[in-house]
Amino acid sequence: MPPLGEKPSKGEEHLTLRERLAMHRKRADCRGCHDNIDPLGFALENFDAIGQWRETYENNREVDIAGILFRKHRFTSVVEFKDAILAEKDRFVRGLAGHLIAFSLGRETHPADGPALDHIMNQTAADGYRLKTLIREVILSEPFRGKAITSTE
Repeated sequence: MPPLGEKPSKGEEHLTLRERLAMHRKRADCRGCHDNIDPLGFALENFDAIGQWRETYENNREVDIAGILFRKHRFTSVVEFKDAILAEKDRFVRGLAGHLIAFSLGRETHPADGPALDHIMNQTAADGYRLKTLIREVILSEPFRGKAITSTE
């Protein structure tokens, strides 16, 4: 996949990140992933690369964070984005747990991981959706603890 440059290409300096990504999404091989990840990225677009709040881009265009989460929750602000996540706590927690498992194991999750993900989500929900509980349950999960360690000899 061709990466989207950090800085706009010559002639695209007037475009916002959203507009540049819309051009990128015209490629069929890019659209599938971007349809899923762009709403999350746009929701946090007010934060620049080092986490400072911004209302406009370097080209003085206004940051637009509007989007739809889970294909049903519209948001136009960070607060509305948070409310959309809170409306789908279990779905969000299970998805985040799946990403943590995949990252920690260096592989995609599989259907066999489903029971462990359900357990992680249930335990996290039972403890008030605390991040500490989510991380603990990921570490204690069968997929994480059962990961084979291979020698590099």
